[in-house]
Order: sequence, then C-alpha cells, then structure tokens
Amino acid sequence: MTSLDVFVLGHGTDIPRDPSNAEWPVSLRLYPAGTCTLAEFAKSPHAARLVDGDGELVALVAGADRELLRSAAAQASCLGESACSMAVERLDPRLSRSLDPTAGVMTMPGVLLAPRVAHGPVVFRSTKLREIGPLRAVAEPVWDWAIRAAGAGESIAAWPMADSQASQICRLPLLAPREPGPEGDWLREHLANFTFSKSGTRSSSNADETARRAGFYQWHDFLSESHELSQSIEGQGENQLGDYWHAIMHRREPDYGNAKYWFRRIGNQPIWRELRQYADGILAECTVPQAARWRERLTAALKWDPFAFVDLCEECAADEMTELALAARRIQHAEMSMLVATP
Repeated sequence: MTSLDVFVLGHGTDIPRDPSNAEWPVSLRLYPAGTCTLAEFAKSPHAARLVDGDGELVALVAGADRELLRSAAAQASCLGESACSMAVERLDPRLSRSLDPTAGVMTMPGVLLAPRVAHGPVVFRSTKLREIGPLRAVAEPVWDWAIRAAGAGESIAAWPMADSQASQICRLPLLAPREPGPEGDWLREHLANFTFSKSGTRSSSNADETARRAGFYQWHDFLSESHELSQSIEGQGENQLGDYWHAIMHRREPDYGNAKYWFRRIGNQPIWRELRQYADGILAECTVPQAARWRERLTAALKWDPFAFVDLCEECAADEMTELALAARRIQHAEMSMLVATP
C-alpha cells in the first residue's frame, strides 16, 4: 500500500497513534508541523522536510480531524499525473461548473484565478516539489506554488471540499474593495508575468486579450493595474470588453457616476441574458423585503439593467455582509466569471 507523509498544522495538535483506516487507499504517517498557518509553515524548518522527504507523496493538513485525513488519503489515491491535488471550496455552488476555474483539473490560466477561493488538504508529488521548488513565505504559499507549477506546464487536481471543511470566511469579490497592499505582491508578480499566449489559450484579438488581463487583475482587486490595461484599449474589441472591465473598475472604486458613463458606452453585451437569469434566481431566494424591488429593477422587460445594478452596489457597499449585499456580491461574481471566460 502507498504511504503518505502528512504534516499537520496546529500548535498542540493531538496526533492519533493509528491515523489510517484499513479501508483507506493509502496509509498515513503523521508529523506535527509545529505551526498554525501555512505562511508560518513556509518559513519554518519543516518546509525543507516537505521537499526532502523520501516518500513519493507528501501532504499538508490543517488539523488531525479524521475527515481531513480521509480526504488527504482519497486525494493521494486519485492524483494521477497531476503535480498536486487540493480540496477546494467553491465560491458559489449555484454557479455552473463551466464557469468555476477550480472545477476538475486546473491548468493555466484557470489556476491563476484560483487564489480567490479557500483550499483544504493538499497532496504534493515529491518529485514535483523538488522540480518546482519549495513553498515560498508569502500570504498564500500553496496557491503560489500551484501557479508556479502550472506555469511550468503541470496540472493541479481540484478535489471538492466537504461542507464540513468549508471556511467561515466569505471570499466573494467585494463590491467596493481595498486594493491589496504588499501582502499581495506575490500574486501581483504572477499576474504581471502571465500572458495567454504562453498558456496556449488565445483571445480573438489583441484588444480582447488585454481586456482579459484587465479582468484577471480586477478578479483579485488590483483595480489600478486593471484600470491601466482597460484604458489602453478604449473602444476596441468586438464587444468592447476592455470598456466593460473599465465600468466594473469604477463601480468598485467606487465612482458610480463614472461607472454608468462606461456602461452607456458598451451597449448590449452577450453575457447579459445569462446574467439576468442568474440574478433573478439569486434575488428570488433573498428573504429581505428590498430584494423584490431590486429583482424587478434589474430584470425589467426581461433585460439586464447594468445601471440598476450600479445602484444596488451603491446601496449595499456600506455593509457588505447583509443578505442583500451578499446577493449582490454573488451576482457580481457571476458577471466577472462570465467575462473572464469570454475568449
């Protein structure tokens, strides 16, 4: 039976003497990592042991909970040719899997979008750890490593995270975010170095490719970089996607009047039919009294109203954790997902 070396995060974690189950596909050997977070682990001596171990597979798990360990064992048995496998939490289970960059096997550019979501247990192929290099001491060490691996042509297997493992932190894009500070430099670096041509995926024109890059920056709240790219292709492209991202940037800045100016410039958009249907379903589930009014405004005459959505975002931006604000954030996430998926 294949064995899996598992480094368990958490100070004072109780390590079970016999962590494995006879029915599991691999046997586990557990080691206390001595740190609570992945960022701390990446700075510790244990990070070198992760790379230099003798086993074929190695894992990182936050705690010795039996369900987490079972998930790591299952991921190890299904690793296939991937460089690593991780349990990934979906941002919005209602959104179609075709629009989820973390569904199935991830390669570039999808893995570059993935740090928006939370992950659980991670299983690495030891040879790939040595080829790609160790975890770096950045805010998201595992996603940073996965992006580096995907950039080297490797694939990353995404394993659906169990509901019991789901994070309590909402990672849906904010309606009015703060731009990342120095803690986001690792991701800013990846975005700056990425081109679609390197990943083997091409857009229909240079303008549309620049628009997609603006979208990737916007996805991760780098508003200034996104703005610069979208401004560089003003009025260009079949559907003026750069101007669409320009409008979203001002909506999130927030500069609501400027956002409406850019929405007036782009005209009707191919994604709006699907977006209207999605938004209608989200607001139909919303229990607050205002939801019905916004549902009527956003989808009047069976058309999507981007100006009404600007108004909804303005109303919700003061407290982004209300039920109505979370509905607006889900709609925004769907809008951005549909746009980044546009070739």
